[in-house]
Parts: sequence; structure tokens; C-alpha cells
Amino acid sequence: MAIAKMKKVYLIGHQEEKEKTLGILQQVAVVEISDIHAKEAFKEAWAELVEGDQDQESLQRLESRLTEVRFALDFLNRHFPIKKNILESLGGEKKAITSSEFKVRAAEQWGPVAGAVYRELRKVDEQLMALRNEETRLQNLKTQLLPWQNLDIPLENIYATAYVIMELGILAAPDFPAFRQNLLEAVPEAFLAEISGDRNDVYVFLAYPTSLADRVREVSKQFSFNRQQFPSLTGTPAENLKRIEEEFRSIEKERKQLVAGVEEEVKHRETLNYYHDYLVMERDKKQVIGNLARTNKAFILEGWMREKDLPALNQKLAAACQTVILVSRDPEKDESFPVALDNPSVVAPFELITTLYGMPKPRGIDPTFALTPFFVMFFGLCMSDAGYGVIMAALAAAALWKLKMGKMARRAFWLLFAGGLSTVFFGALIGGWFGGLIPLEPLFFNALFDPMRMLLYALGIGIFQIFVGMGIKFYYNIREGKILDAISDQLFWALFIIGLLMLAFPGMGNVARYVAIFSALGLILTQGRAQKGLIRKFLSGVFSLYNVTGFLGDILSYSRLLALGLATSVIAMAVNMLSLMLGGTVVGAFLMVIMLFIGHLFNLLINILGAFVHSCRLQYLEFFSRFFESGGRPFKPFKLNTSYVEVVAELSSASANATSQ
Repeated sequence: MAIAKMKKVYLIGHQEEKEKTLGILQQVAVVEISDIHAKEAFKEAWAELVEGDQDQESLQRLESRLTEVRFALDFLNRHFPIKKNILESLGGEKKAITSSEFKVRAAEQWGPVAGAVYRELRKVDEQLMALRNEETRLQNLKTQLLPWQNLDIPLENIYATAYVIMELGILAAPDFPAFRQNLLEAVPEAFLAEISGDRNDVYVFLAYPTSLADRVREVSKQFSFNRQQFPSLTGTPAENLKRIEEEFRSIEKERKQLVAGVEEEVKHRETLNYYHDYLVMERDKKQVIGNLARTNKAFILEGWMREKDLPALNQKLAAACQTVILVSRDPEKDESFPVALDNPSVVAPFELITTLYGMPKPRGIDPTFALTPFFVMFFGLCMSDAGYGVIMAALAAAALWKLKMGKMARRAFWLLFAGGLSTVFFGALIGGWFGGLIPLEPLFFNALFDPMRMLLYALGIGIFQIFVGMGIKFYYNIREGKILDAISDQLFWALFIIGLLMLAFPGMGNVARYVAIFSALGLILTQGRAQKGLIRKFLSGVFSLYNVTGFLGDILSYSRLLALGLATSVIAMAVNMLSLMLGGTVVGAFLMVIMLFIGHLFNLLINILGAFVHSCRLQYLEFFSRFFESGGRPFKPFKLNTSYVEVVAELSSASANATSQ
């Protein structure tokens, strides 16, 4: 349960060593750089002595190049995607390179190549955009022509003459019968033909004498007759639709030719990735400069770092820089600082569980160490099948051994490995092996056949965890000098619950009553201490006893350990029973194996998810509520955000490593 001790640090140095200093800080990744201009104290004491430090022009150039490289990578990844399976996407090694070589190769090799690739791909993309625009125009035209495809009159022949007017139009389907009747009554000489229609609209061809155009327009206005024209088209609609399809095929062919023409640029994808990492590194340095202050010859940097990283950083700065001075101090009494969790390597992966809920307050409690054994235990009880545990542990161990993964992925596999071992242990004790497919009896008892016994164990574990949470809060209050709070809010409640629980055991009634009455009196006298007036204090204390129902509800929540464990076993047994019914023939045996594999795989995956979710839920709602206060700001050191390149230190001094976990 450790929150790393933090130090406020200040770095002061000559302007000529600013870039070198930032490069070192970025590589060792142990300092979170603060915006020095945001401090009121700085504005009051230093505003007239120093000024902001930022090179907007250089930053804009880097952003522009970064935009170009990202465009090129997006183009290549869109048209020539790299196909990776799940394991391959987790793995992958970075190219090791020194910082000086990184800069030289970026300037002399990667930069020129990236620029040439961008220009070529941008030209092709503009051509592809033109094709997409033409395709959109043709698609819109096709949509307009489709209702008229049964019209066998060339579109250029539909026009007005001195004697006859021919038109195409659209009417609302419900209005069509009335329109036909009114039109023929007003203009008996008119010709109206329905070309096509659906439940919303009717598409018609209309011809009438030019001399009667006013009557037709009068009827058309009554029914919102929407005239359609295709002035640029010749031939029948069907012929035009055929030409459109040919143009679609031509566009697709041209698109493939354009893309194929730049396929050779795929060979530069790796170069683009490296150059992207370089630009991100340089961009981050330029951006963070805005948080610094400067004079004509010096720069000032303010930030936070872990106390244990100070010696290594001092050593590295002393070896590389001649003018840089590092000054540190402890946080002031009410000063907020970022939170970094500091746990042993075995426990550190379980920080993932804590951070999913929230970072603890800077001067609060890190619950990771306390939750680790409970989470592992609960996961195993929820899975409760030793066969599944063997599979989980083996796959997680293989991934951890064979694959190079990011921090979060590695921690997730460590959780899966620990959960797999726990599942093997508890499955062998109270569960089985693949739902009884391997006929090994549980070493302790079978929870499926004796669920009440398992329920009592689950509730007992829950009571123990709740008391651990109360004990942590008790210790924290004592450490902070809140003796009365520790006695009133933790000790009395613990004794009251113990007294009530003791009533369930034969022969302990007298002791239980005394313990319960004593602790109840303590709660009545202390739980209303924040209220004003004796009556309010007394009534608040009396009513606080009702909160015992909340404790009992929290304890009952641990019955989910029984429910999930039984669900895993029952589904596994059902899969076995249904699969074995298929046996008896060669084909049946084949189908049986397939069903066993699919059924157990589904059961494994769905219960891994359930075990994780419900084990987390018990930590967050039943355990954390006893002592944990979130709201801290995570420690975010200035670091290299590279995906493909690992910048190797060139100095002989040992490098600090703040992100090993």
C-alpha cells in the first residue's frame, strides 16, 4: 500500500544546454514538467524577471511534417494494410538507436524519403478523390434514372414543340388516381402513362397539346406535380444506366491502377514509422518548452518526480551538462502533487485494478497491495474449474515469455496468469476438471453438491475482507492523529458486527450480547458527534445503528462467488452431456470433439469476463468503500512517445528507469 514519495524539483541552466537537458529528461522519463507560468506565486515574484519560452515557428514546421507523415502512413495502411493476428499485434520489437544517430538519420535519410513519398501519395490521393467525386455524381444520377428504366423513349426526344409538350414527373402515390381523373376531365386530349411506382411515389410520362398548357399547369399545382428533366442525357434511361455501370467499372479499374502504381512505396512504410517517432519526439520537446521560463541566457524548469529517482537523474545531468542545477523540496502542507503507485513487482500488475477505479488522493492509501490476494482468490473461486485454470495459466505464461508487449498488455496477461493459477488451486479443491470430463474428485469438497457449505465459506471470506478494509482505515486514522475517528467509526462498528455474528454460535450468547451492547452504546454516543445539540447527537447515534443493514447487504454480496463458481461448473457439465450424446459413430465422434472444443471455449471466455468483472466489483463496492478515497492525479512524466524506435542512452552513467512497472 505505497504511494511514491514525491519531490518538487527545479532545474536551472544555460540556454545552450536546454535542448540537451530536455532530451535527457525525455529519455529517462522521471520528471513531470509543470507549467511554470500558471503559478500565482511565479507571476507575483518572477513575472518581471523572466519571460515565456516557446518557438512557435519550429513547432508549426514539426506539426506540418507530422501531418504529412501521418497522411502517408494512413494512405498506405488503408490501401495496403498489414494483417496481424492478436498475438502479433501485442508483440513486435522496437529498433534500438542512439539519440545522435536518430537525429542524423532523420535529417539525412528519413526526412527526404518521407517528403518524396508524401508528394507521390498526395498526388495519387487527389486523383482518387476526383474518382470518388465522379463516382458520387454517377451514383446520384443512377438513383434518379432507376425509376425511369422502363421508359423506352430517348430522353432527348422528351421536349416541348409548337403543338405538343412532353414531360416526366413525380406524384405522391396517394394523389395519383385523383390527379389522373382531374387531368382527363380538364384536358381530355392529354396522354398520361405510369412508368413505375412504389408506395410513396408514382413516376409518369405526360403529353398534352401546347395550347392547353395552362389547364395542365393548373391541375399540376393542385397535386404538387414534380417535373423531372435530364437535359444533358441522350438515349433511353436503360441505355444511360448501362453506360453508368460501364463508367463504374472504368472508375474501379482506374482506381486499382492508381493504387497499384504506388505499391512500391510500401517499402518505405518502416522509414515513415521511424520518422514519425522522431517528429513526435521533437514535437513533444517543443511543446514542453512552453511550460518553461527563460531569461536572455538561462532557462527555468519546474516539475515533480519520485524521490527515489533523484540520485540517478542528478548523476546523469552532472555527466552530460555543465551548467544545469537540480534543486528539490518536499511538497508543502496543502500542496497537491501527482500520484505514482510504488509496489513490489509481484503486486505492480494489479495496479491496473486500482487505476480502473481511480487514482488515490496524494496523501491517501494505495489499496493495490491489500486487494491483490483477494482479487486472485475471488477470480479462482468464480472460475472454479482446474482445467480452465491450466489453459489460462499456460497461455498467459507463453505470451509473457514469447511476446514483447506494452505495459498495459503485459499487466493484463499477468493478471490472467495469476487468475489461472488461482483457478487451478480452487478448482482442484472444490470444483473439477472441465466439468468432470477428467474424472478427478475435488480434494476438499464438491461445491456443486454442497452449495450451502460453499456459501458459508464465501460469506466468511467476505466478512474477513470487510474487516481488513476497516482495519486499513483504522490504521490510517491513527497515523493521521484521528484517534476518536478510528475508535468511533471503525473499532465500534467492528465490535458491533462481531457481537451480532457471535449470536449465531451456540454457547457464545452471553459474550455476544455484552460485546454488541457495549459497541452499540459506543456508536450511539459517538456517531452523532458532528451534530449540534445533545438531542440531535443522541438521535443521530441511535439512527446510525440502522446502518448495520448496509454491512449485512455487503456481506451477502459475496454470495456471487458461489453463484459464478456453480455457473462455470454447470455449463461445463452441460457441454459434456450434450457432446457425449453425439458419440457412437466416426462422424459422431468428430462432431463430439468439435462441440466439446467450442462449448468449453465459450464457457472459458464468458466466465473469464464474469470472474474479472465481479471480482473487481467486490473490490470497488465492498472493499474500497471502507477506506479508499480516489481523486488523485496520475503522475505523467515527460517521456519518449515512440512506437517503433527505442532510443538508447549514449552516456556511460546508469539510466533511471521510472516506468519498469
